Formats: sequence, structure tokens, C-alpha cells
Amino acid sequence: MTDNVAPRYICFLCKRKFASAALLTKHKQLSELHRRNLTKQEEENQQRKEELRQAVAAVKRQLQEIEVSLSKLEVADEGLIGQRTSLEMKCRQAMTEYGQVQERLEVSRHQQLCERQGGEGNPPWSLNGAHETTVGRLLMSAGAASWQGNKEVQEDRFLTDVELQAPGGQRIVGVIVFDGHSGSLCVDIMMDWLPRNLQKCLSAKPALTEEHLKNAVTEACVLTDDEFLAKAREKDALDGTTMILCLLWPEDVGRAQGKSRCRLLVANLGDSRAVICRQQGQHLGSFRLSEDHKPGRPDEQQRIEGNGGVVDMQGVWRVFTPGPATFGGRSLLWGLAVSRAFGDLLMKEPQRYGCTNCSGALVSAMPEITTCGLNVSEDRFLVLACDGIWDVLSDEEAISVCSEHKTADLAAHALVRRAFELGSDDNLTAVVLAWSAEDKAESEKKPRLD
Repeated sequence: MTDNVAPRYICFLCKRKFASAALLTKHKQLSELHRRNLTKQEEENQQRKEELRQAVAAVKRQLQEIEVSLSKLEVADEGLIGQRTSLEMKCRQAMTEYGQVQERLEVSRHQQLCERQGGEGNPPWSLNGAHETTVGRLLMSAGAASWQGNKEVQEDRFLTDVELQAPGGQRIVGVIVFDGHSGSLCVDIMMDWLPRNLQKCLSAKPALTEEHLKNAVTEACVLTDDEFLAKAREKDALDGTTMILCLLWPEDVGRAQGKSRCRLLVANLGDSRAVICRQQGQHLGSFRLSEDHKPGRPDEQQRIEGNGGVVDMQGVWRVFTPGPATFGGRSLLWGLAVSRAFGDLLMKEPQRYGCTNCSGALVSAMPEITTCGLNVSEDRFLVLACDGIWDVLSDEEAISVCSEHKTADLAAHALVRRAFELGSDDNLTAVVLAWSAEDKAESEKKPRLD
């Protein structure tokens, strides 16, 4: 092929060629043919997804029936055991295809979102992300994946490239997962405002110490929430979001004795979760670095009820206003399945909207913070994920899924897809953070999970 051959600009969906990238972009944005083909493609994928969902459910019912039959036998029936093995394989195959079809839908949705943007600014959410950096003498690698899943809208967001500068010039790096609810106004604002306020509050400290950093994170969360609530009052917005944040910074050189050591801080608001994988002899162990903020948690329930709120089990534990509130010209009896979050104006200021029996906020923006040292020889990687992941996977199962993959981005993608295949109907987002010593051989430098 000669060098002067013009490149081809093809819309494979519509089977049409164009003379330039601009014409291809115009076709995707304005063509009625392209719109109809996208609609047809989505309908076909949705139909196939529903067929697979029903197939998985049917196979699982058959497996349950076989388990019941086997439990009644004194001597194992080899025929039933063989049927069970065959059905288990059939179920795995259907679940795998279910995930494949959803992945096609996710890619198509995101492509359409980017096409609608027309190259003007970044889309509000991303399917995946990756970032590599250093902190102290460690190489850090963050990978992320995010699916809309079976929900009508995507309200999850993530950041893999948070970078702060401490008063003494030290670099602090971090990652964040946000899980929005009741709209995307709050979660989109937090993506911009929280990193800014983290830097602002950290810069006001005299030096980088663990206590100063914890205080700066707490102050930044409260400040950012106050700023958003002011905006929410103007717009009568009910939007809110949870947050799970991880920051890493180099341990004091004297204390670390020249080793590749860092400290790790996890701050949590809501029911997203941070779990670290640690090597324990020949096995991998999972260790939770955050505790979910559910209204039914005894200390959370005590705080809520002490401020006049109601905690009740309605499918899941929820916090409710004690009676109807008047908000945005409507009468609402509002409830929420988390006890801490950004935003959620009605739950932060119920008295303002007619709940006179309340004496304070029913939902708190005060983060719960955990810190620990990072031991590179034992600590393998960290998983931060929204509740859509943890609804269907235990801590141990999530670690097992991630450990089968070499890199953080592949692990995050596998975790999100596995959660969808297992039946999670929520938005799904995971960030995986891996690390390695900078003084390793060049071939071993890139952080790996396996």
C-alpha cells in the first residue's frame, strides 16, 4: 500500500464510508439511518440479555431442585450428580454471555454519549480509567471500570488521579469512588469540588502528619458538603452521593529506615467499601478498611433516632423523616438506604422543611477514617467499590476475582463484569490500586496483582 492512500472513515454499524473524520462524526450525530440502527442494535442486545437472564434463572431453579433431591438421599445418586455438573456448566456459560451482551451495551451507550457531546468537553462518566504514578519509593497503578448496568441512568463516578501537595512539599496520591443517588447534580459537583477542598484544607496545616491529614480530610468533606447544600437550597435538589476515598503518602524516612514504605488513609461516607488484599503464607486474605454506613448499624441508628429520625426495615434498612416534609412544593415522606453521604438536603435539614420533631441532621457528612501502614511484602492491592459490587460479592470473592488478573485495570473490569453476571441491578464501579517497589528490576517494575 502506498503512503498517499487516503484513510477510510467507516461507520461499521451503517456500512457506510466517508471522505473525512468530520463527515463521519456528522453522520453519527445527525443521520436518521444511524439513529435507527443504534436503536435496532440496542433492542436486539436488550432482547438477548432478557433471554439469557431467564435462562440463568431457569437453570438455577433446576439446580435447586437437584440439591433438594440429593439432600434426601442416603446414598449419592451419580446420575443426579452428573446432571448437576452439566447444569452448573450451562449456568456459567449463560452468565458469561449475559456479561458479554451487557458489555456491548455499555460500550454502545458510552459511544453515543460521546457522539452527543460532539467533542465539546468530557462526558460526565467514563467506562474505564487507568493512571500510573509514584509516591515515595513506590510505583502506583490505579485501574477503574464503571457500568450503568440495569439502571436507567449512570450516577456512579470515579477519580484515579487525585494528587495533593502537603505543606512540606510531599506528594499525596489518591483515588475516589462516588455513588450518586436521586440525581447526578451532587456527584458531578463532588468530582470537581472535593479534590479542590482537600488541597485547600491540607495547605492550611503546618506540616504533613497523620493527624493533620485526617483533620484536613474531615474538614474538606464538611466544607464541600456545606457548599453543595447551599446550591441544593437554590435548586430544591434532593441529590446526594456516597464516597470512598483512599490517599497514600510516603512514610517518614527515619521511621521507614530507607524502605519502600507508605501510609494509607481511607475515608468513607456511605455504603461503598475499601478492602485490601494481604498475603498470608500461601493464601490471600481480605481485610476491610471501611465499615458500611447503613441506617441499621447500631451506632448509626442511635444517632438518627436521637435527632428525631426513623429507622425502619423496608426491603433494606432505611432512614426516614418522622413525617411528611414540604420540599419543592411537594409533600414527601423521604427515605434513604445510607446514613452518611454528601448532599441529601432534606435529610440534612429536615426542620427547614416542616419536620419540626427533628433536632438535627438525619444523614451525616462526617467521614469515618482509617489509617494503616502499607507493607509491600504482604499487602498486594486495594479494592474500592460501590455497593452494587458488594451486594453480590463478599470481600473474599472480590479479592479472588481481582487476583486472577495481572493489572489493576483488568482486575477492575473483571470485578464489575462479575458482579453484573451474578445479578446486581445497580450501577457498578470499582477502582483497584496496586503497587510495587521502585527499586525492583526493570522487568518487574509495573505493579501486578498476580
